[in-house]
Amino acid sequence: MFSAREIAAKLGQFEPTAEQEAIIEADPAGTYRVIAGAGSGKTETMAQRVLWLVANNHVAPGEVLGLTFTRKAAGELGRRISERLAELATSGVVRTGDEFDTPSVATYNSFASGLYREYAALLGRDPDAQVLSEASAWGLARSVVVASTDPALLKWEYSVGELTRVVRLLASRVSENAVSLSDIDAFATQFRTLRDLPPGGSGRYAEVEAWSDTVDSLIPMMGLVADYTRAKALRGVIEFSDQVALALELVSTHPEICENIRASHRVVLLDEYQDTSVAQSSLLSILFPSHPVMAVGDPYQAIYGWRGASSSNLSDFDRAFGGGAPATFTLSTSWRNGTHVLNVANEIATPLAALPGPDVGVLQPAPAASTQPVEVVFEETIHDEADAVARWLVDKLAEGDKRPTAAILVRQRHHQRAFVDALGARGVPVHVLGIGGLLDDPVVADIVCALRVIIHPHAETELVRLLSGGRWRLGVSDLHALATTARWLEGRDASGSALDATAKSRLKESVAPSDHAGLRDALSFIVRAPSEHHQRKLYSEAGLSRLAEAEATLRALNDAHVASVDDAIAMVERALGLDVEVLAHPGRSRSVAAREALMDALNTYLAVSDDASVSGFVQWLADAETRDNLTPRQEPAEPGCVQVLTIHGSKGLEWDIVVVPRVVDDELPGPGKNRKGWLSRGELPYVFRGDRGSLPDFGWQAATTRKEAMAVFGQFKEALSDHQLAEERRLMYVAVTRAKHHLLLSGSFWAAQQNSRGPSTFLTELADAGLIPTLPLASTHETPPEQDDAQERIWPGDPLGSRRALVERAAQAVLDSASGLDGTAAAWDPRLQLLQAKRQEPGTRRLRFPVRIPASALERLISDPQAYRRALLRPMPSRPQAAALRGTLFHRFVEQRFAQVHPGVLFDSDAEWDEPAESSLSIEQWRERFEASEFAGLEPVAIEPELQVPVGEHIIICKIDAVFPTETGVRIIDWKTGAAPATPEALVAKSIQLAAYRLAWSQWSGLDASQIEAAFWFVETETLVTPDYLPSAAELGSLIDEAVARVIAPEGAEHD
Repeated sequence: MFSAREIAAKLGQFEPTAEQEAIIEADPAGTYRVIAGAGSGKTETMAQRVLWLVANNHVAPGEVLGLTFTRKAAGELGRRISERLAELATSGVVRTGDEFDTPSVATYNSFASGLYREYAALLGRDPDAQVLSEASAWGLARSVVVASTDPALLKWEYSVGELTRVVRLLASRVSENAVSLSDIDAFATQFRTLRDLPPGGSGRYAEVEAWSDTVDSLIPMMGLVADYTRAKALRGVIEFSDQVALALELVSTHPEICENIRASHRVVLLDEYQDTSVAQSSLLSILFPSHPVMAVGDPYQAIYGWRGASSSNLSDFDRAFGGGAPATFTLSTSWRNGTHVLNVANEIATPLAALPGPDVGVLQPAPAASTQPVEVVFEETIHDEADAVARWLVDKLAEGDKRPTAAILVRQRHHQRAFVDALGARGVPVHVLGIGGLLDDPVVADIVCALRVIIHPHAETELVRLLSGGRWRLGVSDLHALATTARWLEGRDASGSALDATAKSRLKESVAPSDHAGLRDALSFIVRAPSEHHQRKLYSEAGLSRLAEAEATLRALNDAHVASVDDAIAMVERALGLDVEVLAHPGRSRSVAAREALMDALNTYLAVSDDASVSGFVQWLADAETRDNLTPRQEPAEPGCVQVLTIHGSKGLEWDIVVVPRVVDDELPGPGKNRKGWLSRGELPYVFRGDRGSLPDFGWQAATTRKEAMAVFGQFKEALSDHQLAEERRLMYVAVTRAKHHLLLSGSFWAAQQNSRGPSTFLTELADAGLIPTLPLASTHETPPEQDDAQERIWPGDPLGSRRALVERAAQAVLDSASGLDGTAAAWDPRLQLLQAKRQEPGTRRLRFPVRIPASALERLISDPQAYRRALLRPMPSRPQAAALRGTLFHRFVEQRFAQVHPGVLFDSDAEWDEPAESSLSIEQWRERFEASEFAGLEPVAIEPELQVPVGEHIIICKIDAVFPTETGVRIIDWKTGAAPATPEALVAKSIQLAAYRLAWSQWSGLDASQIEAAFWFVETETLVTPDYLPSAAELGSLIDEAVARVIAPEGAEHD
């Protein structure tokens, strides 16, 4: 019998704490709940639990099932278990058995997917049904909405985008909670009785009728949900949520499935259990009642309620899995956070301890925890705040010999540009993660704003951005005048003549309340009004001129509404001068990369959309941004670079240095978007939700008058407010506990609002506890402060900024020089015509080269630039080749072999860039060759990490196949299923890819390039090829620059 301490000693690991030891050595037959605080070593403890069970012959490795929330977490847990088991086998503690008899580690969704695929035939379903991506599901839902002819939908004045969002949300909720249209109809009928209640007071209490209308609106929504469900069935596709619901249906109706799965998985580990949805927890509780299950989680980190996760899952664990009250263990030592960071986290979480649920306890610092103080800045304006944050980060990044990791974690994306710009002004590398970073780029933002103005007549905010931006630079007084004209136009016709009472009444009856005169109407009117019109006197002369130009431009862009989306984007770029601006701007590389990312997003949309319209693309972008902001990120931390992401996206990650900005009232904690709970449009009544016991209750049934109903609703709103504050508190707790050593909390009184916002309740609680310095409670200004003279800004901003005088002098010099050339111009005309004709010849265009280059394409770029050029000029789909497909399958096998991904998930590989080789070997023979290789017995440091490394003005995208440890550092291996290089020259060309990988790993890990080996392994010949020499970073940059210059230059230009 091996103890947990003995196993740790044989592995050379730290001795487990008393808490960890109790968990690891718990009775193998028991059902347990583990409350594991942030950074408390839960992954290592679960891995040690598996080792103890296997080492003492309680289970075989293959009888263990581990489930967690993200693919990244599943990979980490699987890797640790595999590594430790291999080490125990080497030390003789466990016997070396079937190397394929390994624990099953997967995400909750992929486990449900596998169960569904295996037993789908029992439901008459296709086990190989395509699983829709988020983008594809959105596109299909939108097509259903657009095709609907239900007249009942007109009453509710939903936009297509809003309806699409509601249909997807309701479809997920209905599927998860097994709700039918008849259920909703019956509830709406019952709820409608509130209309019949007597007032009970002096008023009509019309809000009661509005509640009933909201519930009634669910009926046509459910009709759309049914249409959406049918559309998926007709296409033979399903969503991830469908897989969970169908898996739940299978185990509920076929007990033999449960018996088979319980027999296969004698021990079950459930990680991040607080993040599971109602359907997921129901599925697991039916599969494993009174079974050896260990659920690990932290109620304080339950931040995914928006997607159906319930913070009550851990509280309900004993009821769900039966067998009496399970033993509860805790992990209360944080091995991540510094002492003062932990004190702040514990203080923020204190009110959560009073809520129903298991006792979480207070996290304690590790013996070696850092003691850096938690710092706070609270400035007057957001610009001051961003500047203070940037200065602080510059100082912290410069400390120590090793480059630290750093992040800014935002609650919302609204103000992140101020912080990104402040860091950029100090030369600090910044990486904004996700679509939110793409839409924050000024050029992309202008493109999207213009598209919204084209398709939405009341896109007021977007129109103001365009009018006040660098293109037209309309001033405040002229913008105010435009708003005045819009108000004046209310109740008037297109000519500005006042409507009589009858016309006003008919107009009110025939249009939606939201359809009123807006800024776009005012713009059209003012440029056509007679010069003597009194409204024109409100504007400056320059303002009228700029408005006329803006109106003409926007009118010309109206055709973009019916154009293809890529044509519409091109039209907007030309009309607004954005194409020229990008090329002329000193920092153009970032905007060029953002523009390319926008086109990548467009390609994703075009691939999944039925109508592929401008309107659809704009709505899809907004939906994608929302989902992206709320989803955990997978990117690794980047030493020396500040990553910017949302707090939701930071879950499961950690950095040496963390900044949490905008900790101010109504931002963090936020005001809460849903202040009416299930009485908001598109929300499923809580009575139908499986987690209703943990949600605020609106006891409307007890009301005998409308006045009483209003009083009960007031209590419901208070309970909702408390519930939402608790969710925000958990979010703040997650943000703070991402910091290992340094933490800065920041805020400011003034951002874009008209009233000042003071420090949030979180900051005041910390100050009252003495954990941070005393904060200013009020601004020194009663109105938004002007910048002082040293920082005074002209608004609207000048697009040329401080370069205006220099640029204007240069432009004038060109004009002056050109004025003296009239006499010789005639002699040049024939030559100019010849040059112009040559430029128009096919193959002589100068290209704009993409900023992002896949490392796997470098060989082709450098060895044959002209072929690369032709591919850019006219991209053609490549013919599918069996060799490339088999190469992809081999890469997939290796990924699964090292337990970094779950079987059934296919990831990109660089097999498409391998030279196809006709092979007589089967995939199975390739696998056998791999198993016989030296790599089969190694444990990788990483499998398929995707790193981005800047080289000059380009970003090289490196998806490395495998990284293995060596005595002096690491060795990068690139699997090659194609033909080996036939000549030394060919090997040199192919090795460029390895040089990029080495540079990327060096910059990411901090290892010197001399500590990083790189090689190819050719599976066909079982040959390991290590190039004698790899180009340095500078040499790689030169090779790429030279190749790019040859690609973008017109053909034949180098010989002119």
